[in-house]
Amino acid sequence: MADFQYKNFEDHHIQRNFSVFYFYAKDNADYFESLLIEHEVPYERGIAKDMLRRHLIGIHKSHQEIAERLNNETGNMYRKPFLSDDVMRNFILILTLIVVFLALAGYFLA
Repeated sequence: MADFQYKNFEDHHIQRNFSVFYFYAKDNADYFESLLIEHEVPYERGIAKDMLRRHLIGIHKSHQEIAERLNNETGNMYRKPFLSDDVMRNFILILTLIVVFLALAGYFLA
């Protein structure tokens, strides 16, 4: 089974030897940049001039593998839980169990 990959990078539209990683939050971009510095990966940083004001970091494709690993680490650092509220999580769990129980009861009693 293939692993799910978060992909926030693309080939540079002019220089095909570079990949551009983009981040919508400055904190994420700063963390990714610090990981690149720590692992001594050369990069270039800029800000997109579009309405989204994305933070762009360009990496040469010879460092693509390590950059993708560091990008995944950055995503894991700032990922939030799907259901962070304990009450809501328990409500969804109980509701799911009730629906499964009703489905099984309907199957066996019908």
